[in-house]
Amino acid sequence: MSPPPRRFARHISSSADADPSPVPAAVSDAASRAVAAVLRAPRFETRLLSLVPRALLFDPTCIRLTLSRLLPSQEPSLRFLHFLSSHLPAPEEAPSPPPLLRGVDAFLLRLPPHLAADAAALLASHLGLYPSLRALNAASRAALRAARPDLVFRLFSTFSTSPASPGNAATVACLVRACAADHRPLDGLRLLRDAARRGYPPSPAAAADLVAAFSAVGNFAKVSETLHLMISAGCPPGTAVYQRIIRGLFARRMGDEALRVFNEIKLRGYAMDAVTYTMAIDGLCKMGRIADARQMRDEMVCRGTEPNEYTYCSFLHYYCEAGDFGMAYKVYDEMLGKGFKESTVSCNIIVRGFCVNGMVEEATRVFEGMVTKGIEHDVISYNTLIQGLCKAGRLAEAIRMYQRLLSSGLEPNVPTFTPLIDSMCEEGQVDDAVELLRSMQTMGLEPLVRSNDSVIDAFCKARRADDGMAWLAGMLKDNLKPREHTFNSLLELLSNSERMDDALLVLSTMFKTGYGLGSLACTILVDKLCTGSVSYSHKLEDFVVSS
Repeated sequence: MSPPPRRFARHISSSADADPSPVPAAVSDAASRAVAAVLRAPRFETRLLSLVPRALLFDPTCIRLTLSRLLPSQEPSLRFLHFLSSHLPAPEEAPSPPPLLRGVDAFLLRLPPHLAADAAALLASHLGLYPSLRALNAASRAALRAARPDLVFRLFSTFSTSPASPGNAATVACLVRACAADHRPLDGLRLLRDAARRGYPPSPAAAADLVAAFSAVGNFAKVSETLHLMISAGCPPGTAVYQRIIRGLFARRMGDEALRVFNEIKLRGYAMDAVTYTMAIDGLCKMGRIADARQMRDEMVCRGTEPNEYTYCSFLHYYCEAGDFGMAYKVYDEMLGKGFKESTVSCNIIVRGFCVNGMVEEATRVFEGMVTKGIEHDVISYNTLIQGLCKAGRLAEAIRMYQRLLSSGLEPNVPTFTPLIDSMCEEGQVDDAVELLRSMQTMGLEPLVRSNDSVIDAFCKARRADDGMAWLAGMLKDNLKPREHTFNSLLELLSNSERMDDALLVLSTMFKTGYGLGSLACTILVDKLCTGSVSYSHKLEDFVVSS
């Protein structure tokens, strides 16, 4: 019989690593057998209870001794924790403050973020063991690097019953950054404000993430509030914070405001490095303000700051997109003359420029030339050329390029599949498009809504009304909103096929989705009303009146 949960957890957590009392021989032997089983047997869970008596195996001292011998090895420790959690109930309340178990920190920090969160929860809930505050913060930063803000919240929730809770300034910074990454910057700002009241200075990295999140949604009032909070707390915003503001303003095509911020921090004496200048130049180029961008580059050079590779790439991108390849190659030659080497990024820009301007042969030559120059392709290289080939109506070549991508070992992503699916649908290869879309989902990728619309439109062109309606039902089940054109295509096909009950069903769904009675739908309905289709006329009249 296993010990009561509360007493068991307290016993586990109070058995110090250097316990002066000797461990009974039977307990030590049981722990040795448990460790051997875990390390040697691939499926130890089914055998462990037959190798070690339950009373000994679940003795708190035995568990602690077993775990201490397994830590910090990742897989065996985690498997043993899962085994314990399936056989022991969680304690009814948090145990008294425990000492650290040697190896817990190293164990958690060796795990991928999602497994670290699982293991921390098991250690806390079933054994009353917690990582150190330093390890918690390190694990939270790893979760942020993995773009998993949800794991930061899980780790903090687990740690909230620890004696070291609620943490320190680094913990607050991780939580604020997680809020920003989770599109909850208002919550992050509240945390930052509360921490400042408790004497924790705002973290520059956390403030920069908040500013970026507010800028992304155009909430510049909260950007200003964040800046004032930092200043009032005695932590003036650094250049990195203002860089995020400038980038956000340019992203929303607020170029004049971005330049005003740029000039203000310059007047205040902030160090205007190559990164800051390049950010402004890139924003101006993307807005088409090439004269201002060139003036900014001249100022940059006059102030003794040399352009970097990304400065040149900003100009290269502008000229390639504009189809001015004479100026593009002039910039490229200047970049190479300054000692910068051709790279995947710069070659991708040129490939994209040729594709955008319908010069697919030239794009292909640059793509193939990358191999001879020892420049690696990335998924963007393939995606750009696949999209260009599809746009040029060269689907067979695009499919071959997709197959090359797969054989290269790179992972395709949503932009890889989207142009292929669209082109297959346009060329009447709807079954191939469906197969590609299914394989995409098998890889864990979610197709764009427009890809589903393309499939339905292709079914309609092939006069496969039942397949189109089935696909529409699947979209609605997945809470995807089809385009109005998609409804109209189905409505037209069903009406022309004299399937008015199905047409009315599609029309009803169209209204419920939020679309009104458009000109095409009106034309179809009026045509049917005027042909004397008596069996449907009253239903049709009801739809017209209700709309």
